[in-house]
Amino acid sequence: MLTNLFKYWTYRVFAPGAVLRTTYEAFQNLLAFDSQCHEIMADLESLYYQGKKEDFCKISLKYESLAENVEGMVINLQRMAPGSYIDLPAYFNKFNFYCRFFFAPPELHFGKPFILPLHDEALTTQLAGAKSSTLAELHQQLNLVIPSGYVLTTNCFSYLLEYNDLRPAINALLAKTDITSTRLLSEISVAIIDLIKGAEIPPEIIEALKYAGKRLQTEKGSHMRFAVRSSALSEDGQCSFAGQYSSYLNVETDKLLDAYLDVLCSKYSPEALAYRINCGLSDEETPMAVMILTMVDAVTAGVVYTINPSGTQEDKLYIHATSGLGDAVVSGTVIPEVFTVDKNSTLPVAAQSSKQKLLTTTQIEDLGKMALRIERHFDRPQDIEWALQGDGTFVFLQTRELHLYKSENNIPSELSINKESLLFHGGVMASSGFASARAWVPDAENPLDTIEPGHILVLHETLPSYVRVLHRVDGVIAELGSAAGHFATVCREFGVPLLLGVGKDISRIQHGEVITLVADTRTVYSGAHSPKVKPSPVYKRDKDLPFFSKLRTVLDFITPLKLLDPQSKDFAPESCRSLHDIIRFSHEMAVQSMFSIGDRCSTIKGGKKKLQTQLPFEVFIVDVDEGLDKHASALQIITVDLIRSSPFQALWRGFNHSDISWGEQTYYDWKGYDRMAMSDAFAFQSNSDSASYAVLGKDYLNMNIRFGYHFTVIDALCEPDSTTSYCTLRFAGGGGEFEGRELRILFLDKVLSRLGFDVTIKGDLLDARISGISADSLMERIESLGKLLGVTKQMDMRLKDTEMVEQQIDKFFRVL
Repeated sequence: MLTNLFKYWTYRVFAPGAVLRTTYEAFQNLLAFDSQCHEIMADLESLYYQGKKEDFCKISLKYESLAENVEGMVINLQRMAPGSYIDLPAYFNKFNFYCRFFFAPPELHFGKPFILPLHDEALTTQLAGAKSSTLAELHQQLNLVIPSGYVLTTNCFSYLLEYNDLRPAINALLAKTDITSTRLLSEISVAIIDLIKGAEIPPEIIEALKYAGKRLQTEKGSHMRFAVRSSALSEDGQCSFAGQYSSYLNVETDKLLDAYLDVLCSKYSPEALAYRINCGLSDEETPMAVMILTMVDAVTAGVVYTINPSGTQEDKLYIHATSGLGDAVVSGTVIPEVFTVDKNSTLPVAAQSSKQKLLTTTQIEDLGKMALRIERHFDRPQDIEWALQGDGTFVFLQTRELHLYKSENNIPSELSINKESLLFHGGVMASSGFASARAWVPDAENPLDTIEPGHILVLHETLPSYVRVLHRVDGVIAELGSAAGHFATVCREFGVPLLLGVGKDISRIQHGEVITLVADTRTVYSGAHSPKVKPSPVYKRDKDLPFFSKLRTVLDFITPLKLLDPQSKDFAPESCRSLHDIIRFSHEMAVQSMFSIGDRCSTIKGGKKKLQTQLPFEVFIVDVDEGLDKHASALQIITVDLIRSSPFQALWRGFNHSDISWGEQTYYDWKGYDRMAMSDAFAFQSNSDSASYAVLGKDYLNMNIRFGYHFTVIDALCEPDSTTSYCTLRFAGGGGEFEGRELRILFLDKVLSRLGFDVTIKGDLLDARISGISADSLMERIESLGKLLGVTKQMDMRLKDTEMVEQQIDKFFRVL
């Protein structure tokens, strides 16, 4: 640092022009980093506020880019003002450490134990997953019958990846995921599965599998076959992962390794990837354990819900049953028999409707009593998988908490539907809520994976793999299926209304027809009958999902803005409480440094100039490359005729168009404004708190403009004989409500697009760019920008609806 300071002061004394050029270069770099920072912050906030789900590998890379750009701002600020703000890097490192700590993967274990029997007291959730540990608990503490078996621990999975160094390759693929692209999700799934299938299996894992098979055959007989089931960490927890991982039945001993690898690979199926990303869990938070269980000779099987999933009828439990194995119930391919049982008497209160007698009254009573024991033991409602063997013994295969999900789309009192529009009434409400949208009936011409957002999905059966498209649908209606199925569980988790078991009535719905589903009343209507209620934002509705809780945690170190008033004594590095504060401070000090260096180098460029103008905002000028007439060098206040910057002159002509009325107002006092979403700009001590600034060259303009609460940055290069000319615009903020700001952004988007700009929007932040046209044409566009910015002042306060937007667009092109 001492060397840099000596060099800086040597240049300042003997070559002040070099200082200005170096400072201007650092300033340009800092502005570029600043722009990137705000773009990445806007992207991260859109993930949270708009509920755009991404894998945390991808989010982590975005953070890495943000950190690099913030650090770039800090470095270039110190280039501009050596010896100043020496504490700023330490505060950056502090918040960078917090964020990197958050994104760091959990501690993984690669050593023994690789295998544990289900009855082993060393079997923990961390080693075996909740599915295995709760199953073991049923036997150890409640003395209930469970299958004999072993668990290949999560250490096994982690060791396999470590042994083959697969984690970097897997993370690189996950960072490319986009759950809105079925094609890309499938390609990434295939690539990761190929990595695992092609991996060398460590000898310790092979030995563990052989040991489990041999011991179980010794106990149960040489012809014993096995069930190979997933038991991932986080499965059967806050997120159920119901039906997302594979299980294999009737596996022979010599096929155990293949089945084990297939279960591991199911962790990366398209539907499992989409589900995990929607929940907000990282891949490393969900290592896979696998159960090797003896097959159960089931004559009847199914699921018990110890409460209605809607949270009603707490004095009842519900036994879902089918003949044979229960996989048909949980996979949603049958309509099961349902026995409703009174919890007080444990006797059935609803008569059987099938001709086949699946359970006797005594068996219903016994199963009900055991289910209630399980519920009392875990002290919460349970979702229990069971099987009845030929000898009359009930065997329990799984139990997990039955989460009670209240749909955000509960039927409001304003919903009034003409009964004549009823299509049908019936089926089973498996997830409450209502939806009004076009029907999507998958077939050869309308494949499931091509479903567009905002449809009601109409299915024959509710396969668990279909959850991969749930984030795109407003509701689901199915011919078959069970409220105890995996698909239904996930619908409740995601708040998607689900009506299933409607039978042949499904044929009444035509693809593309607008329908209204009211799951709670088990009714489907033709036409749209949406009530006039505004749904809660997704980040509030699903705030308990790990995605939102985790992202909120890291955003709290990134986006809050405390440094608001540059004139405050607290506007200092030690007051920074987030990366946004560091960005704001760096930008503010850089702008001040840019202007103050003009004062110090007044013999070269005349220092900072104030523009004399009748417009109700102040403009300060710094010339870095022949942007001012030589006669301006001795003046502190200049007139516009002394400005030689061609893009500035074009913009100023637009500002001063005869049909734009500025009036005398100076807009709002923006001090204390906590939504400086992009420019984090500098306030001059003057009569107006709306100071704007411009850095000028002969063919160059970088101008930060404040009109009250909204901020605009224009960066333009107009070289007559160059193909590199361009103009970029960034626009954000406003003092109106979000709806008004959104309408103004819509106005800007449509006008700029017609002017030939490429426009991108994130929330109320708009970026536009145009290039590849002649300098003369570009000057015309910049003049139009001046007009456009003039007419949009306070437009967010005036616009009420899209009709007004269209009127203003027509007026702009007709009058201006």
